[in-house]
Amino acid sequence: MEDIEKRLQQIRIENFIWIVYFFIIALCLYGNYFEKEYFLTGNQINKETYRKITILIFCVAIIFYTYFVADNWKEYQSLNSCDSKEKIKYTQLNLIGSTLILISGLIFLYIACSDTELVTEIAFN
Repeated sequence: MEDIEKRLQQIRIENFIWIVYFFIIALCLYGNYFEKEYFLTGNQINKETYRKITILIFCVAIIFYTYFVADNWKEYQSLNSCDSKEKIKYTQLNLIGSTLILISGLIFLYIACSDTELVTEIAFN
């Protein structure tokens, strides 16, 4: 019963994150507007607005990615010798995958912060 409650709590948190992702998608579209305007007009205000929106998007994403890594780490630490090989394998893979996603988010945030001239296209993924 405790496992079911834990999973239900995880689902509630994930549902909240999915709702926030909808807002992030809207922010991506909004940011793309400013990026397009910058490339069409050269207006520096549009460029900076786009950069600030992109940085905000990746900051929020990293908060969520960190949550998933922490949650997967707790799950990994709770494994014991009685767990099936399948559960152990999938839990390990889940932790590796979520860690790689966090690393990619940190790399994209670094690019968003340091690429002041928009020499590369980055996208929230």
